[in-house]
Amino acid sequence: MTPEFILFGSPEVEKVIKQDAHVLAGNPEMGARVYANDEQTGSRCGIWECTAGDHRAKMDGFMEFCHILEGEAEITVTADGSKRTVRAGDSFVMQNGLELDWHVPKYVRKCFVISDVVSK
Repeated sequence: MTPEFILFGSPEVEKVIKQDAHVLAGNPEMGARVYANDEQTGSRCGIWECTAGDHRAKMDGFMEFCHILEGEAEITVTADGSKRTVRAGDSFVMQNGLELDWHVPKYVRKCFVISDVVSK
């Protein structure tokens, strides 16, 4: 495989609608555009978006870096109830093992990099 320089949005890739989301409230529509998926390293990156509603996410076997591009979300760590509101311009990491409840008031869009966690 020849290494590539990948510019998000050019070329445009098909948005994959997430069907297996654990919806807690509302009817959030989630989808991702995956621009790179390296099966050898277990890394993938792209853009994810979600409309209004609440859903649960579990970082099960992977960690994720995010940068919010548009909108906002309130994220609650289910283990201790701590809450963070993330908005356009914010960057954060969700570590392996976290379980999070996302409340999206209107819309949120983020860049992501996901890396599989390898047990040693």
